[in-house]
Amino acid sequence: MKFLAALLLVSTAISCRGQQQLVPLTATPNRPTVTNTAETTQFGVLELEFGTSAAARQQSLQGLLKFGLLRDLELDWAGNPWQHDAPLHYAGVSDDSTGFRWRFLHQAKRKPTLTVQYSIKLPTAGPVEGSGEVDHIVTLLGSKDLPARFHLDANLSYQWLGRPRGGFDHNWLPAFTLGYSLTDKWGVAMEFSGATRANAAAPAVMQNLWAVSYTVKPRLVLDCAVQFRVTGNVPQVVYLGGFTLSIADLYHHRR
Repeated sequence: MKFLAALLLVSTAISCRGQQQLVPLTATPNRPTVTNTAETTQFGVLELEFGTSAAARQQSLQGLLKFGLLRDLELDWAGNPWQHDAPLHYAGVSDDSTGFRWRFLHQAKRKPTLTVQYSIKLPTAGPVEGSGEVDHIVTLLGSKDLPARFHLDANLSYQWLGRPRGGFDHNWLPAFTLGYSLTDKWGVAMEFSGATRANAAAPAVMQNLWAVSYTVKPRLVLDCAVQFRVTGNVPQVVYLGGFTLSIADLYHHRR
């Protein structure tokens, strides 16, 4: 609940300050896909992604708080303020993760946006729901607008998974999403994501996701999705829904 309380306090304080906004805020959603966009949150803007995930025996509330510290540098803090796992007889918080994202190449006619991201997972949930260990992940992200209103996001991550007796297991996490803008407000997307084998207890997995998004206004985007298991030890079907909201420009920039 610490994550949810922090979000509530920050959102309330910033909303009071941001009643006279000087900057047109535009949300930069990552959700509901596993694939993240290579674009970073607007300079000086605090942004919240929040939603639900529901499978037959696992449910959770998912939160991500982002801040555009610099024009090409974003700070992230992610965690589930509540999750339920029936097989483990567990209900509580998840592990938290924090990190940064640096965009080193901007999109042009023949170039994609390219970004590198680092995250560290902290064992805040304990050994029952989490691994009880610290994990590290480095990701290369690419995004490109394509002809005919299509858009492509692709990620390739390498993960170090902490072991109880020291050292790390390793695996790759590829993901890509192809999106299509039906109108200025409605969009659809299809995704494949997965992970290679990390150890005997964590075999390879692959999933397929289909999503719909609706832009209420530039600063607020709603989403829903259905994710299907292709292979591996993951839920057969997962339903997702949530939103991305640009809360306020902390720097009060004029553009």
